[in-house]
Amino acid sequence: MSGNPKFMVIHFKELLYTIVFIILGILFLVSLILMFHQNSGNKKEEQSTDATYQAGVYTSSITLNGNPMDITVTLDSDHINSIKMENVSDAIATMYPLVQPSFEDIANQIVTTQSLDNIQFSEDYQYTYTLLYDEICNLINSAKPENS
Repeated sequence: MSGNPKFMVIHFKELLYTIVFIILGILFLVSLILMFHQNSGNKKEEQSTDATYQAGVYTSSITLNGNPMDITVTLDSDHINSIKMENVSDAIATMYPLVQPSFEDIANQIVTTQSLDNIQFSEDYQYTYTLLYDEICNLINSAKPENS
């Protein structure tokens, strides 16, 4: 036996850091596995449910005599939550005074009934109603899932 013993010196701090990093690595891997496992389960649930709409906020722009205004429809999977008219310039409000009351009437009817059917128009303002109603219908129909 030779008189050269070999010693390995391990500092406590290095050992502690190594253990902490191993634990953090294991927690990271477990969280990744759980996260991706839950997402694959949610996709199956989403596909199996029959949603009327794809939830979201849908916006379209209408131009009246060179003045744009935006129509925004907010939907969740089964309900029409709100229909709003935004960015209405003063020129539109002045030149087309029937736009705002007509829009509010259509929006209230659609949100109340949750349907695009049987919306009643005023005979005197049929063009204004038709223009706004068609744009709202396009937005809502674009939010319907492709498979329905």
